[in-house]
Amino acid sequence: MTAGPAIPLDADLARIVAALRAQNAPPPFADSAPAARQRMTRAILAARERHGLPTVGAVRDLDDAPVPGRVYRPATAGPHATVVFFHGGGFVLGSVELMDDIARKLCRDVDAVVVSVDYRLAPEHPYPAAHDDALAATQWVQAHARELGGDPARVAVAGESAGANLAASAALLCRDAGRPLAAQLLVVPGLDMARDTRRLDADGHDYPMLSPADLRDIARLYMGDRAGEATSFPPSPLRAADLGGLPPTVIAVAGHDPLQGEGLAYANRLRDAGVPVTLLRHDDMFHPFLGFFEASAGARRANDDICRAFRACLASLPQAGAKSPGRTAPQEDPR
Repeated sequence: MTAGPAIPLDADLARIVAALRAQNAPPPFADSAPAARQRMTRAILAARERHGLPTVGAVRDLDDAPVPGRVYRPATAGPHATVVFFHGGGFVLGSVELMDDIARKLCRDVDAVVVSVDYRLAPEHPYPAAHDDALAATQWVQAHARELGGDPARVAVAGESAGANLAASAALLCRDAGRPLAAQLLVVPGLDMARDTRRLDADGHDYPMLSPADLRDIARLYMGDRAGEATSFPPSPLRAADLGGLPPTVIAVAGHDPLQGEGLAYANRLRDAGVPVTLLRHDDMFHPFLGFFEASAGARRANDDICRAFRACLASLPQAGAKSPGRTAPQEDPR
């Protein structure tokens, strides 16, 4: 399930990678988890000082939900779809605050209410803590979408990397609970916690910003003493026995990403199960491109493509109280 880079890395992103390597920057999960989080925080906040944040209609923190989070509302008039968003970071790094820019852009460009979830992080809170939080947060939003300013008939999930695993897992578990979601967006998803990283090593591809060794760190830190469960769902949506009945899905993969093969395999399995899928391939991007829209014109175009595709997917769904004329299935991007 591996697929190596087909075209060169985007020039702006390549310069960032070269600068990090010239500085001998440590791997993302090196040292202790607190030290790794401090490095990420310094880097993100420094970039934010240069670029600012996308503007939305309103922002407030959630203090009455079972899992902490932040609600973003568009500046436009509703009704709006409601998107439960899970940030990336390998189940170890990241937070609602650090991914504020990504959530704001998603809210503005998808024109949806976004609920960004501050799920618990490993290794302090190993599996299944993040998965439990993701399901609890999603079901809470399903029950409170209207008071959050959203459309209860169009509650969707979205996630990046590890957050895409949580989004896909929540979609499967909500389906099984008889409370299906309206749509899902999976960006550079990591969907197999029992992936063969040695095979990725043997491929010999250079994967900047997320290496096979990093993937081993993620599995070790999150799965802890329950590593034997990685071959099942949860925590591995790609290993779920049945993907039928899942909602329309947008999947975005990056060419310079060791997780590309998992995203492509999941898209194929969803199609085989009769699920409408829009597949976006960004062959010149590295794994965390979604948050680099201010640093790279190519990353901005890729982020914009994702937002347009998911906005169209949500717009095709019937609104609460409206008679459905039939769902228009999203189509695969030919690229």
